[in-house]
Amino acid sequence: MHRHLLALAAGLVLGASALAQTASDEFVLRDYAFDSATARSEAAAGHVVRLEGAPWVRLLFKQVELAPGAKLRITSLQDGAVQHLDAASLRQWQWSSAYFNGSAVKVEVLGNAKGSRFAIGKVMVGKTGAELAAARAEAARQNDTESQCGTTDDRVPSIVRYSARLMSVGCTANLMNTGCFTTAGHCMTSASSAKVVEFNVPPSQANGNVVHPAPKDQYTLTNNRKFVQTVIGNDWGAFTTNPNSETGLTALQAQGASLTFGPSPAVGDTAQIDGYGVDSGTANQTLQVNSGPITEVNAAATRLRYRADTEGGNSGSAVLVNGQMVAIHTNAGCTRTGGANQGTLISNAAFQTAYEEVCGSEPPAGPTCADITKFGRSCKAGTLKVRVVMNDASHDGQSVMINVDGLLHDTPIVNGRAVLTLADQTAGAHTVTLAEPAECYPARTVTCD
Repeated sequence: MHRHLLALAAGLVLGASALAQTASDEFVLRDYAFDSATARSEAAAGHVVRLEGAPWVRLLFKQVELAPGAKLRITSLQDGAVQHLDAASLRQWQWSSAYFNGSAVKVEVLGNAKGSRFAIGKVMVGKTGAELAAARAEAARQNDTESQCGTTDDRVPSIVRYSARLMSVGCTANLMNTGCFTTAGHCMTSASSAKVVEFNVPPSQANGNVVHPAPKDQYTLTNNRKFVQTVIGNDWGAFTTNPNSETGLTALQAQGASLTFGPSPAVGDTAQIDGYGVDSGTANQTLQVNSGPITEVNAAATRLRYRADTEGGNSGSAVLVNGQMVAIHTNAGCTRTGGANQGTLISNAAFQTAYEEVCGSEPPAGPTCADITKFGRSCKAGTLKVRVVMNDASHDGQSVMINVDGLLHDTPIVNGRAVLTLADQTAGAHTVTLAEPAECYPARTVTCD
């Protein structure tokens, strides 16, 4: 694999040709129609979801009804990894499963199976090695900005316990001593099923396919989050996660390691960056580290520049000086002959305010029905759009949950509105509901031509 590859963050360029450093999309969504209400015998014995050739899968449930005391058990048939989901943890996972390695998982109802029901609507499927290579080659072809500083990629494996892989967007997140996480703002702008942070990430497959840790090392994001993405120097995010569905532990309790903020750095200081950048073979999107000198500190623009190697997937990485976080890595800029990679200084006033709100004892309340002025929908040429317009921008950086045909989409609020765009929708009627905040509007129908 081309070690200088860099992927666009949702096609958005931040500031004069410098590119945000997410990894390219590494999955496809496939329709999957199974409802235990019409397959009682199979549901009682356990339904096997099998997608031949898939390196990994993640289930998106269309409907789940659990009788009192019942729960789902999902087991990878490849490595035996297990996740249990009750009514509370299903809500935290936004009616999806953890990531499971291999092409097949078994879904069972433990407890009162006769009084329970589950329906699967789609499966998130990891791309194969060939599909990944094609996607990354195209990303490399479309831009020539490098992020390797000098003639060699000097990243080496790292084992720090505070750094997490943020999926499915393909970024890096950092566990702070407050129990909160920091990342780049552009890692939080896209609508998705529940975003997940992963710790203790195993080596990837020889062809570059990522391998997921067991569900006990996967955590879903809460709606207690804030982010901003405007220009280099003002690109940041902060969020919290739910306790783990298997262990009941918070990430801070389980990892036992975290970061603190440090004082303002100076030109010539050594910047260290740990993160999940793309690479070839087993190193792809695994934890690696590199260090290099800081070349510019722009306090007015809260921008930092440094010559430490990074790649797509490093967005959100903590920039450390003497073991303390001084910036959030966001953008490429290094080349073989010069330049510098770039990030947002933690002295950014808006970031500091948001961090205190998200990580404080009284986190900001999420949006309510009273905050919403419009819930609209349309569909043209197979592209379905849902717009939720807020009274003002006070909930920017948080999200609403939009249900389309039984599938939930965590949709971020930006500039006072949340916009969900779904391409390639089938012709005919689709049902759209604002799921959270709930009961603000009745379900609505939109017809795609």
